[in-house]
Amino acid sequence: MREMIRLLHLADLHLGWEPSYLSGEKQRERRQRRDKVLKKAVDFALNPINNIHGVLIVGDLFEKYHPEKVLVDEVIRQLERLTSAGIFLLTVPGNHDEITYNGSVYREDLHRWPGFLVTNPMPEKVLSQRINGTQVHFYSLAYIGGLTNTKKIDAFPREEKEGIHIACFHGSLDWDGVPDRSLPLTSRELETAGYHYIALGHYHIALEKRIGHGKAVYPGAIEFKSFNDRGVGELTVVEVENQRMKIEKHSIDIQPFQEKSLDLSSLENMTELLEVCKKDGNSDLFMKYFLVGVPRFHVDHQELEERLEPYFYYVEVFNEAHYFSDEFLERIIEEPTIRGMFAKRMKLKEESADTDEEKGIIQKALLEGLAVIEGRRGSNV
Repeated sequence: MREMIRLLHLADLHLGWEPSYLSGEKQRERRQRRDKVLKKAVDFALNPINNIHGVLIVGDLFEKYHPEKVLVDEVIRQLERLTSAGIFLLTVPGNHDEITYNGSVYREDLHRWPGFLVTNPMPEKVLSQRINGTQVHFYSLAYIGGLTNTKKIDAFPREEKEGIHIACFHGSLDWDGVPDRSLPLTSRELETAGYHYIALGHYHIALEKRIGHGKAVYPGAIEFKSFNDRGVGELTVVEVENQRMKIEKHSIDIQPFQEKSLDLSSLENMTELLEVCKKDGNSDLFMKYFLVGVPRFHVDHQELEERLEPYFYYVEVFNEAHYFSDEFLERIIEEPTIRGMFAKRMKLKEESADTDEEKGIIQKALLEGLAVIEGRRGSNV
């Protein structure tokens, strides 16, 4: 009788990455905080309540192929915590930490790498391992420039043996635009192989796809890099029992980030805008604002970022608001155009308004109407 096995599937941790948009001590501090994601994952695997029997690291554990020794030593120390506890460990080099180069961490530290390190350049069965009473067969490769012939991977291997068959590949699934030095994968070829579980890495988003009777999974990058690469904030666990797969997602603590849209149409000036933003202030938060609407005042997004910097860990401002200066309005009133006639008519209405409230409504209608006529967003005229 086969026992249930639970595997923690990691990929794209990119340890050692430093944000270029930060500098000095904050850049170093952010890197150190982000690098702790591996320890968090190991702690999760070692917690008896999670019942983890094996860990798969499917590429780009490091940001670069030759990371600093102090980082390598810490990573090996963390991985040894797994193997010392009897947890199976398999590591696949990726494209960032590629094994091709002589100085690659996986060449220089091959002799002391914990668990099983994949080093073969073409797809093959790399080992069979009994995990919690179940025989598991693993298939993988490590891309090696000059040896890995991606144009001749017509079929992926699979032995006809009892047990669970798991493939571990760092590559691009069903993507036509695969660049050089990347492993192209197709659902058709993988379905033919008949793997039960296909542990993937390379895409930073979480993705699951049924392939034949098995399932292909990208766990996604866990930690935030930027607003274009935000991280999923989750650990992926696959539970296998009698060839049935169940995917679990477990939240993990990462540095918070937020995106927010602010309509400036009802605000009077920059001071009021600053006060609105400061209410979101959090010294640990990555914040991105999208400014929209038709403000009555000019907004310099770079100045706004500088003034908000003390209130956030990092802040970006993207200006999609449509501002019309008084000079511009005065100029177009004399135009023999639709926008000129519209502006002139609204100005006459404003002048004949009885109250300040009515004038404010007409001013807002003028600005919003011009924004529609102009058909432009995010400009300051």
